[in-house]
Amino acid sequence: VPPSKPVAHVPTSATIGSRAVLRCTETDGSPPPTFHWYKDGSLMPTDPKTSPTFRNSSYTLDPVTGELIFNPLSGFDTGDYSCEASNNVGSPQRSDAIRME
Repeated sequence: VPPSKPVAHVPTSATIGSRAVLRCTETDGSPPPTFHWYKDGSLMPTDPKTSPTFRNSSYTLDPVTGELIFNPLSGFDTGDYSCEASNNVGSPQRSDAIRME
Protein backbone atom coordinates (compact mmCIF):
# COMPACT_ATOMS: atom_id res chain seq x y z
CA VAL A 1 0.00 0.00 0.00
CA PRO A 2 1.52 3.36 -0.93
CA PRO A 3 1.91 5.90 1.88
CA SER A 4 -0.79 8.48 2.43
CA LYS A 5 0.10 12.14 2.87
CA PRO A 6 2.10 12.32 6.12
CA VAL A 7 1.59 14.88 8.86
CA ALA A 8 4.55 16.86 10.17
CA HIS A 9 4.35 17.62 13.89
CA VAL A 10 6.52 20.71 14.22
CA PRO A 11 6.66 23.07 17.20
CA THR A 12 5.83 26.49 15.78
CA SER A 13 7.99 28.14 18.39
CA ALA A 14 11.04 26.73 20.14
CA THR A 15 13.80 28.05 22.39
CA ILE A 16 17.41 28.37 21.20
CA GLY A 17 19.66 26.06 23.19
CA SER A 18 16.88 23.64 24.07
CA ARG A 19 15.90 20.26 22.61
CA ALA A 20 13.21 20.26 19.93
CA VAL A 21 11.53 17.14 18.56
CA LEU A 22 9.79 17.09 15.19
CA ARG A 23 7.76 14.03 14.24
CA CYS A 24 6.36 12.72 11.00
CA THR A 25 3.37 10.38 11.06
CA GLU A 26 1.76 8.37 8.30
CA THR A 27 -0.84 5.63 8.81
CA ASP A 28 -1.50 3.75 5.55
CA GLY A 29 1.81 2.70 4.05
CA SER A 30 2.66 -0.99 3.90
CA PRO A 31 5.52 -1.84 4.10
CA PRO A 32 6.00 0.98 6.64
CA PRO A 33 7.52 3.98 4.88
CA THR A 34 10.83 5.62 5.55
CA PHE A 35 10.82 9.33 6.25
CA HIS A 36 12.83 12.22 4.90
CA TRP A 37 12.77 15.79 6.15
CA TYR A 38 12.99 18.99 4.14
CA LYS A 39 13.88 22.44 5.43
CA ASP A 40 12.87 25.33 3.16
CA GLY A 41 12.51 22.78 0.36
CA SER A 42 16.01 21.28 0.77
CA LEU A 43 16.42 17.62 1.66
CA MET A 44 18.04 17.30 5.09
CA PRO A 45 20.90 14.76 5.22
CA THR A 46 20.82 12.12 7.96
CA ASP A 47 24.09 13.58 9.25
CA PRO A 48 24.25 17.41 9.13
CA LYS A 49 28.06 17.39 9.20
CA THR A 50 28.12 15.93 5.67
CA SER A 51 26.44 18.99 4.15
CA PRO A 52 27.71 22.57 3.88
CA THR A 53 24.08 23.72 4.10
CA PHE A 54 23.39 22.00 7.43
CA ARG A 55 26.80 21.74 9.10
CA ASN A 56 25.94 24.57 11.53
CA SER A 57 22.95 22.59 12.71
CA SER A 58 22.96 19.91 15.40
CA TYR A 59 20.31 17.24 14.94
CA THR A 60 19.67 13.52 14.66
CA LEU A 61 17.28 12.18 12.06
CA ASP A 62 15.74 8.72 12.21
CA PRO A 63 14.33 7.65 8.80
CA VAL A 64 12.47 4.72 10.40
CA THR A 65 10.57 6.55 13.15
CA GLY A 66 10.38 9.87 11.31
CA GLU A 67 11.81 11.74 14.31
CA LEU A 68 14.00 14.78 13.79
CA ILE A 69 15.60 15.94 17.05
CA PHE A 70 17.49 19.20 17.40
CA ASN A 71 19.78 19.24 20.42
CA PRO A 72 20.63 22.00 20.99
CA LEU A 73 18.48 24.15 18.76
CA SER A 74 20.17 27.14 17.11
CA GLY A 75 18.86 30.29 15.46
CA PHE A 76 19.99 28.75 12.18
CA ASP A 77 17.22 26.15 12.51
CA THR A 78 14.34 28.58 11.93
CA GLY A 79 12.56 27.62 8.73
CA ASP A 80 9.76 25.77 6.98
CA TYR A 81 9.83 22.04 7.67
CA SER A 82 8.04 19.28 5.80
CA CYS A 83 8.47 15.54 5.77
CA GLU A 84 8.13 12.93 3.07
CA ALA A 85 7.03 9.31 3.42
CA SER A 86 8.10 6.73 0.85
CA ASN A 87 8.06 2.97 0.50
CA ASN A 88 8.56 0.84 -2.59
CA VAL A 89 4.89 1.19 -3.59
CA GLY A 90 3.50 4.25 -5.34
CA SER A 91 5.06 7.69 -5.22
CA PRO A 92 6.46 9.48 -2.16
CA GLN A 93 4.04 11.75 -0.34
CA ARG A 94 5.06 15.03 1.24
CA SER A 95 3.42 16.81 4.15
CA ASP A 96 2.48 20.46 4.29
CA ALA A 97 5.33 22.67 5.46
CA ILE A 98 5.17 24.12 8.99
CA ARG A 99 7.30 27.05 10.08
CA MET A 100 9.38 26.68 13.21
CA GLU A 101 10.62 29.90 14.77
